[in-house]
Amino acid sequence: MTPDFSRVPCLSCAVAVLGLCLSFGARADLPTERVTVAPPISAENRVYIADIAINNIADGKLHVVDTDTGKYLGVVGSGFTGQHVVNKASRELIIATGYLSRGQRGTRTDIVEVWDADSLSFKYEVIIPPKRAMALNYEGIVRLSADGRWFFVQNATPASSVTVVDMKNRKVAAEIATPGCWAIYVPASRSDRFSSLCGDGTVSTVVLNSSGQQASRAVSAKLFDPDKDPLFMQGEEDGDTYHFVSYLGNISSIAIGGKTARLIGKWSLLTEAADNGWRPSGYQPLAVHPGTGRLYVTMHSNGYDGSHKNPAEEIWGFDMNSKKRVVRMPGYDSIALEPSNDGKRLYAIDIMKAELVVIDLRPTPTVHVKTQIGAVPIQIEAY
Repeated sequence: MTPDFSRVPCLSCAVAVLGLCLSFGARADLPTERVTVAPPISAENRVYIADIAINNIADGKLHVVDTDTGKYLGVVGSGFTGQHVVNKASRELIIATGYLSRGQRGTRTDIVEVWDADSLSFKYEVIIPPKRAMALNYEGIVRLSADGRWFFVQNATPASSVTVVDMKNRKVAAEIATPGCWAIYVPASRSDRFSSLCGDGTVSTVVLNSSGQQASRAVSAKLFDPDKDPLFMQGEEDGDTYHFVSYLGNISSIAIGGKTARLIGKWSLLTEAADNGWRPSGYQPLAVHPGTGRLYVTMHSNGYDGSHKNPAEEIWGFDMNSKKRVVRMPGYDSIALEPSNDGKRLYAIDIMKAELVVIDLRPTPTVHVKTQIGAVPIQIEAY
């Protein structure tokens, strides 16, 4: 019997591929590819979005998006739970991150990387002690002093401490123990100190000497109740004051420029009877624009203990002078907010769609553009 080769899939495929190759061979050569270098990013209205990439957490990303057009501009790898700040004065990205020598195992190396914010090209790195907090992306895990000299990195071993990096001399200056306290807040008027929220409701302030080592420490009076109404660790900078929102919807304004932190204001977001049960939630739930005196919060209804990370059902806007709510808008399932530099737009991250939502605030809140971004984006910073 003569075999029927047409019924043999592998042979049929081979014949088809051979014919395709011969037909290509009869054509002219393909044009030679040319390697080019993209020009530096020129869009000033851009945001940097931290993506924890939770399913492949060793491969985090920092995405760059043009908020005028929604165009994706570029990406920088942020490694394993990398935390970043944008130094607008030097136009640099500073990322505290780490790597294992064998990918998922091996020797751990923690570093501070410095990248050009426009070309997204690597500039230099500083090796730091392998103690940095491997945490989700939150504002306050890393900070830069007002003059750019000191870069502060939150550590957890699990003991809490802060690594002080001398960015001028590109070396580690000190490790400062911060027992019982967490996160880093720096004043705009002083570059020789940082503060931290403490578990007993106080705020600790550390003053540095000229070498970056601890010169003194002062602890405030009790400024909030961590048991009845804890603060979200995100603090929105307003000069030497940071504004915090609590789990139950209270705004606390804490001044940190002096020797000891002080509570200088406290008020409630829940101004009407119908607001009962509404609570803030998210990872970056608060956006403050001092120039326009506006404050925005991600809110959800029927709050309960443990709902403080729920996506937003609504976004509420307040006038900071009158302490009155002036706008309610859809929540877009957002867990992070950031105002534009001019205060005319609000940037939100829709965690359910992994999407950047750009909202024009005036005359009435209107979605300007939406852009899908990354895998698990949870922190956003305007340039």
